[in-house]
Amino acid sequence: MANGNYTETIKQPGFFSFFSTQFLGAFNDNFYKIIVTLVALDIPASAGGGKHLIPLIGGLFILPFLLFSGYSGYLADVYSKRNVLVAVKCFEIVAMSLGILAFFLDSIELMLAVVFLMGLHSTIFSPAKYGILPEMLPEQDLSRGNGLLEMSTFMAIILGTSLGGTIYEAWKDRLGWIGVVLVGIAVLGTLTSLGITKVPRSGSAQKFVPNPTAEIWQGAHKLYYDRTLWLTVMGIS
Repeated sequence: MANGNYTETIKQPGFFSFFSTQFLGAFNDNFYKIIVTLVALDIPASAGGGKHLIPLIGGLFILPFLLFSGYSGYLADVYSKRNVLVAVKCFEIVAMSLGILAFFLDSIELMLAVVFLMGLHSTIFSPAKYGILPEMLPEQDLSRGNGLLEMSTFMAIILGTSLGGTIYEAWKDRLGWIGVVLVGIAVLGTLTSLGITKVPRSGSAQKFVPNPTAEIWQGAHKLYYDRTLWLTVMGIS
């Protein structure tokens, strides 16, 4: 049990594995996005240039959050959140393997498809990530645990973006090796996810709603009539 400080919180074996998994996933997301962005910027004007693809890269990463957040919440409610996290990390290995293929083929279209898959990876990861904390940490440690996770996210964004740019400049003629690094990080993240505290299913018996628009509408409707939660979501937004 933690005794009221960050060191003891992060030393808890299950939480440290979770912290590491979250960091590596966020790092890979931003590492890959900056690589694809730089590849797009290096497309010569004679081939049509790639500056117009920059907004598309961001849009493709965000799109799964709009389409599949309801499904992701359903998975986290119905199945063990730890199992969802492990499954998502396995999916990341598949996505990054496609990334290697995209780099070897020098196919910007396939690279963009992988951006979408990494966005999907993050979409499914998020509800389980936030929902598992109360199930693996005592109540008095929740704020510290959330603080550590947010810190790790922003560290991963900064390091993934900066190191991605540096490595691209050094290996721009060997993109396949960059893909190998990305797969290696995904594999490491999957291995750390296996150490996350095992938690039972929440016991939810809600029905699966196949229409993503209906999921969004139902979620917004519930939020609106829960004033505290609504204000919290508006504040975060």
